[in-house]
Amino acid sequence: MVQEDERAEVVQDHALPLPSYLSYLLYQTEQHRRAMAADLLARHGLTFAKWVAMISLRRFGDLSMTRLSKLAATDRTTLTRSIDSLIADGLVVRANAPHDRRIVVIRLTEAGRALLERIRSEIRPLNRDICGNLTTEEQAAMTGYLQKMLAGLIVEPDWKQDVIAFSTPAPPETV
Repeated sequence: MVQEDERAEVVQDHALPLPSYLSYLLYQTEQHRRAMAADLLARHGLTFAKWVAMISLRRFGDLSMTRLSKLAATDRTTLTRSIDSLIADGLVVRANAPHDRRIVVIRLTEAGRALLERIRSEIRPLNRDICGNLTTEEQAAMTGYLQKMLAGLIVEPDWKQDVIAFSTPAPPETV
């Protein structure tokens, strides 16, 4: 009986159960997309991790390292190295939070914002190409499914909404 249930989950023409095959496809899709984006970003002197940190700062404004680490889904060691390098390049700065000077936040500089604008014009066509085989309706459906999956993976409720809300319009002060 258990063997029949397992076979019912196997994708037709594939040896893996459906959840495993879906995870494999998600992984492969992201790895290929990341490699394409990394090539583009390298031309601007950025790694993927640095770019994700910068777009998180553009989207959410000044952030503590803990919050930035969560929103960028980057471990603290990688993030610290990335931020140190971005500071050396003049793209971000460390500053005291205006409401509590004991808290250190990371802030995007004007040079960082300008670089992100240049990159945006190059990365958008890449993202369009990646989704080129999907209709607008399929892209919307997939977005909803991926948001559901992500919501199931993030256990902290305060982080969950911020991470998923990344796709919603930014508040005016962070545009």
